[in-house]
Amino acid sequence: MRKWRFISNQNSMIVGINDAGIETFTADMNRSLIREMLQNSLDAALPESDGKVIVDLVCFDMPRNSIPDLESLYNSMKKCISSNTEEPDALKFFQEAVRLLEQPTVKVLRISDHNTVGLEGSDTCEKGTNWSRLVKESGSSNKGQSSGGSFGIGKSAAFACSDLRTVFYSSIDRNGLRSNFGVARLVSFQDEGIGGWTTGIGYYSEDEKFVAIPELADYDTNYERTDPGTDIYIMGMHAVDDFVKKFVRAVLLDFLVSIVQGKLVVNIQGETIDRNSLAKYMSELNPYESEEIKNLLAYHHILTSSDPTIKKITLDSSVYGAKYGFKDKECTLYLKDGEGLNRRILMTRKAGMRILEQDRISGSIEFTGILIMDGATMNEVFKRMEVPSHDAWEPGRCRGEEKYYQHILTDLKRYLKKIVKDSYSKPTSDTMDAIGASDFLPDRPAAGEDRKLKKSALSTGIKEVEEKVVRPIRQRTNVFDTVMVSPEEEDSGSEGGHPKRPGPHPGPGPHPNPGFGTDSETVGKKPGEKTSYKVIPSKKRLICSDVENGVYILSFIVPLTTSKGKLEFVLAGEQSDYKLPIKRAQLLSGAHDTTIEYCSENIVYLKKPTKGERLRMEVEVDFDAYCTMEVDYYANKR
Repeated sequence: MRKWRFISNQNSMIVGINDAGIETFTADMNRSLIREMLQNSLDAALPESDGKVIVDLVCFDMPRNSIPDLESLYNSMKKCISSNTEEPDALKFFQEAVRLLEQPTVKVLRISDHNTVGLEGSDTCEKGTNWSRLVKESGSSNKGQSSGGSFGIGKSAAFACSDLRTVFYSSIDRNGLRSNFGVARLVSFQDEGIGGWTTGIGYYSEDEKFVAIPELADYDTNYERTDPGTDIYIMGMHAVDDFVKKFVRAVLLDFLVSIVQGKLVVNIQGETIDRNSLAKYMSELNPYESEEIKNLLAYHHILTSSDPTIKKITLDSSVYGAKYGFKDKECTLYLKDGEGLNRRILMTRKAGMRILEQDRISGSIEFTGILIMDGATMNEVFKRMEVPSHDAWEPGRCRGEEKYYQHILTDLKRYLKKIVKDSYSKPTSDTMDAIGASDFLPDRPAAGEDRKLKKSALSTGIKEVEEKVVRPIRQRTNVFDTVMVSPEEEDSGSEGGHPKRPGPHPGPGPHPNPGFGTDSETVGKKPGEKTSYKVIPSKKRLICSDVENGVYILSFIVPLTTSKGKLEFVLAGEQSDYKLPIKRAQLLSGAHDTTIEYCSENIVYLKKPTKGERLRMEVEVDFDAYCTMEVDYYANKR
């Protein structure tokens, strides 16, 4: 008999309203829904369809009586209320759910994909089949190497968007097998029918064995499936203002590469987004709306423009990846330079979904880029590092192999930095002419020319006197022009700065304290910090050991014994100063009692600095070019 059946917990775990899988997607549920559902559809593409997947999203009102076994579902939700009176979040949710089920109609979102394999395995319901993974399994995924998903929790995004926490699945698989099934993920409640508490999970199934119903669902009377694929019906779809606009925006942001490559077509309430219509949707975006939209437009230009300055670089595994098993052309890097570009690279895997925007590649070169990982090996490796939300790579996820995967990720970043630098760094000449100096210095005579000086008349008349006002400039006491030196040069050098060339280079933002070098208590002070500091003159020496990675060696003598001290790093500009973010700091030698407490923004905090200690510290900053740097030492006021 077809009905809702809720499972006994056998006097074991009580499940509350805060389902971990569902909560993963609640912060931005609509964008999460688009990411997870479209990714699942791309992963299920029919091989014979050349990878072109079509996804429809249609919202409609369904009569409440069309919900299968409505009374049983309604009563189960009322039991969720009576069994969880001490849980305010659960009470609020299910009181609203009961109210929705009492209305004449229920809002439903249908997500239908085409040119996909469908839910294979609905006849056997065996573990590991497409059907089982979607409707029954939790936290498991055996998708292929190039798939986007790897955690088996993406299905929770649909439940996050349901104000009833109820979803129905209907499918025709590529062998013509039809099926439908319902899942309700509520909370544990007491049920007299089973004589105790439930797990909170209920299934609308063919019988008590929880098998699929061997026919298609017909909840949308204006739609009929005739081809292989899957329909997902989200019951009680959470109301969204301008949902078409927001869904379109989410598709553009997260699946730009898939659409440009012709892998994906998305229809949202009559709006069709494909490679042919993409330009129209892009033209409607305002680049001044947000940095995200500005970047999106730049990425679209890179992928679609015939601009000859756009570089397309395929992987040379001898430069990166051979030792990890990567082959030539396993990824492709698109690059463009230009004023105002974001200095980031959009990272995607084979499915074409946005993963992240890699930054900290170059602080001096303005560029933007896209990296597409096409190769099977590379996809599998980075898939293992991908977090459940699919927006970051974390080597720590690969237990027992963290260092190996950290090397893979670090080497990729170095590879990207090298490509950008080799592509756009301007060559520097061995000599440099000071501006205007050639107007006053004599030309060097060419070989064979008469080297006798020619006499010329000197005019003594005064033509014009121009009055100029010279304004004083702010004096700096702790400014260094950094240079690259060898370890031998470092050991033999003298205290003080190393004049090379003046800054400035643009930094992350203006320094909040324009009065550097004073004894003000607020100088270099962290917001909310109770300890008062004052600047203390000290001898320092700064050496750049790795300009590309922003690594510097700072040597200095502690001028005063205190409980706390700190070093503040800034870029010294002509008009203003800029905070220089510290990525890490490490004491190399000289410390007896002194330790690094922590780093915050552009400040390294020290604990128990002792007068006379000669400290040597390695600092990595978020800047990859030679610059004029200022380092101030502060001691706490005792």
